[in-house]
This record gives sequence, structure tokens and C-alpha cells, in this order.
Amino acid sequence: MSYFVPLLIMQLRDLYKKAQEFEFLTAEEGVYMFEKAPLTELMHIANELRKKQVPHGKVTWQIDRNVNTTNVCTANCKFCNFYRIPGHAEAYITDIEEYKRKIAETVKYGGDQLLLQGGHHPELGLSFYVNLFKQLKQLFPDVRLHALGPPKWHTLPNWKKVRI
Repeated sequence: MSYFVPLLIMQLRDLYKKAQEFEFLTAEEGVYMFEKAPLTELMHIANELRKKQVPHGKVTWQIDRNVNTTNVCTANCKFCNFYRIPGHAEAYITDIEEYKRKIAETVKYGGDQLLLQGGHHPELGLSFYVNLFKQLKQLFPDVRLHALGPPKWHTLPNWKKVRI
């Protein structure tokens, strides 16, 4: 019987131990685990970490839906195939009827959150979003809205006048 442990297994054991002690992995270690570690072992480690953080054993998940407010955008992100420039024939702003349909469908399947994403439309100011959120909350008071991340705030005209 050989007591030789291949280097790969030893390295993975060291990384698993590091993860189980909630130590940060380097980018290189993460890539190494992604490329070399068997999925079942990663699943086991993840479950053990979950048990430590959630000792009561209750596991939950979020059922939500992404809905795009508009595809009009002036950000010019090099990776985006979604956006259309202002005035483009395929440009749109999602209307309230489309929101109603999509949110009702989400609620039907147990969803309770709406992730509002979309382009940086130069003509949609803060009042557009405030009015949209008010309408959506009146129609669906129990649905949480997840919207307006930092890039959106940065491009909203007149947002600096708002007290947060």
C-alpha cells in the first residue's frame, strides 16, 4: 500500500481546508480549484460551509425576475449587444402593461422580487423611476424592487438634488 498522495490531491486538500476555515482564496487558487477540483467535492465543501453559517439548516432561495426598463443606452460598454442608441428603430421603454404581465407571471410562480435593469437612457430622469416604482408598488405591494445600482445613479440627471 502506497502512502504517496499525488500533488494534485494534496493541493486540493490544502485549498479545501483553507476554504473551510473561511480564509480568502487568491485568484490563482480559485482558478486552480475551478479547473481541477471535482464538482462533487466542491458541492460537499459548499454544503459544509453553509451548515456552519446556517446552523438551523433552513435553506432558502430568491425567486425573482429581471425586467429591462429600456434598451436605450449611452454607456458604450464594449461587451453589450443589448443596447440601442437613442432614436434607433429597435429602441424601447418597457410600458406598464408589460410590467403587469411579467410581474403577474413572476408572482404566479412564487416570485417576490423584481430586478429592474436596463440602459442608461439620457431622457429618463429620476422622476421617471420614482413614478414607475410608485405604480409598481401600488399594483404589487408585496413584490420587492431591486433597482438603480451605482452606474444608474451616476447617469441620472438631477439625482444630486435628492435626499437619501
